[in-house]
Amino acid sequence: MDRTELIINIREFLGNAGFSVSNPYAIHLPGFDLVARRDDTLLIIKVLSNIDGLSEGVGNELRALAYLLNATPLLIGEKNGVNTLEDDVVYFRFGIETVTFSTLKNHLHEEVPVRAYAAPGGLYVNLDSEKIRRLRQENDISLGTFARRVHVSRRTVRMYEDGMSARIDIANRIEDMFDQSVTTSIDLFKPPMVETERLPLFEKEQKHMKEFQHEVFSLLQNVGYKIIPMDRCPFEALSKEKDKILLTCVQEYNKKLIEKAHFLSSISKIMEKHAVVFTNKDVSKKNVEGTPIIIKKELKKIRDPEDVFTLILERITTE
Repeated sequence: MDRTELIINIREFLGNAGFSVSNPYAIHLPGFDLVARRDDTLLIIKVLSNIDGLSEGVGNELRALAYLLNATPLLIGEKNGVNTLEDDVVYFRFGIETVTFSTLKNHLHEEVPVRAYAAPGGLYVNLDSEKIRRLRQENDISLGTFARRVHVSRRTVRMYEDGMSARIDIANRIEDMFDQSVTTSIDLFKPPMVETERLPLFEKEQKHMKEFQHEVFSLLQNVGYKIIPMDRCPFEALSKEKDKILLTCVQEYNKKLIEKAHFLSSISKIMEKHAVVFTNKDVSKKNVEGTPIIIKKELKKIRDPEDVFTLILERITTE
């Protein structure tokens, strides 16, 4: 299945599973392909036929975006190099959980728990360490006996009881010994943790950025917003002020800007964050499908971050 067909199928499946799902962006960018929400679960999805195509830069940006939006980044693919990905197994690319489309379907539709994950050396599972310790003690099994029966060292048994994961074949032997499950499932939809000092913050001396974008980000920063650039997304930054986060598009006015504003309107509703477009010249429209448009000269007059937000709210309701 090629990437385009995979995106279409994923979008249709998530819609049938009760998610609100964004339309695909017409212009291909290296960042995310879809966003989807069901209740409090927000997914930011990247689709690649071969997961080796995900770069470290894209992975880091997706993790930062997901962290700031309390979302889950998810990479969906079919192959790892020349190898086919296994179903019901979690892979990782630069901290992003990676699964096949079948794994996602099994997990959401059939409620199949995902327990195994791939790591150097094979497939592993997370053990319920407290349960293993309790069962060993209740059955009066010494560390040495436990170790011999599952073919590991006494030290390894202690590490299992302290929370270390195990290869799936060893976990199977432990479960055969106790005749019950001792593994825990993986939460596919758990938002990632990101060290806040590693967030990609805007610096005024950046030279790779277009002059207009640099000027608008500087103005927003002077007003009091923290700017987190998003080089690979359909918006150029997240602008953060206290608990307010804006999906921020900064682009000189052209036809592509209107197309981008349409897409921003779609994803902002699903992300439950306000989007805003900053541009360089006067336009007749004050918003595009609910995405406010603010002119640079208007931003220059603003001195307080609340005034930016107030102007956004006014523009949303302006026809």
